[in-house]
Amino acid sequence: MRANARGSVPRSGTEPRDSGPEPISGLIGRVLEDLGAAGKVQECQALLAWESVAGHQLAQHARAVRVHRGRMQLAVPSAVWRTHLSFSKQLLVERINRHLGRRVIRDLVFVNRPIQDRAGATTGKGKGADG
Repeated sequence: MRANARGSVPRSGTEPRDSGPEPISGLIGRVLEDLGAAGKVQECQALLAWESVAGHQLAQHARAVRVHRGRMQLAVPSAVWRTHLSFSKQLLVERINRHLGRRVIRDLVFVNRPIQDRAGATTGKGKGADG
């Protein structure tokens, strides 16, 4: 490691760069990583990406609820939708991760739960409903 102008050796991660200013996204990414929050931010990004990845039609029947340890939980209005989506599970996981540019989601979990649209109307009959 090279000494700086004052003759001291910079701490790890603070070496001067010859390539000019660093993008703020890189700096924020490193800070989040140092704080141990980078994984949680990636999980939140996956939740936010669900509708654009799934498409409007599918997102109306499967609402992203949470992500925990790489497993995205999706609320679906019935067992029929749960079964229908299970056939596309791997493809959806791949599309989410491709959209994020890294592997964040490793599994999808479907739970029967009524889904409210943006206007507040409920789809489905709730837990245990089959359609």
